Amino acid sequence: MIVTSAYGQDAGRSEEMRMFGDCSGCSFDGADFSERRLMGVNLAESRLNAVDFHGAQLNIAVFNGSVLRDVNFASANLRGASFTGATLINASFEGADLRGAVFEGVTLDNTDLQQALLCNTQLPNDLMDNSDCN
Repeated sequence: MIVTSAYGQDAGRSEEMRMFGDCSGCSFDGADFSERRLMGVNLAESRLNAVDFHGAQLNIAVFNGSVLRDVNFASANLRGASFTGATLINASFEGADLRGAVFEGVTLDNTDLQQALLCNTQLPNDLMDNSDCN
């Protein structure tokens, strides 16, 4: 696993990622954050490659402007998360909770948000998806 900041400096080990942490501009390659509590983490302008967030608690996390390639969000709690302006390539959201999440201006490449729980979810085309609201 490689962890660097946007400037190529060491941004710390993956064990140091925590709730409300600020890792904007970081780069993760092959990191495993599955089942971790990372509520409110700031990963804006980051580069994530082959990162596993399976079952993670990522409520109100920020991924704005990030590039996420081969990232697994299956069964993750992403309520209120923001992906504004992000690029998602081969990302998995199967069974993820995307209620209240924002995907404004997102580029989706081989990524299907319809496999997730959608309610008050802002999709890339500026439409609100309420298909899973009760």
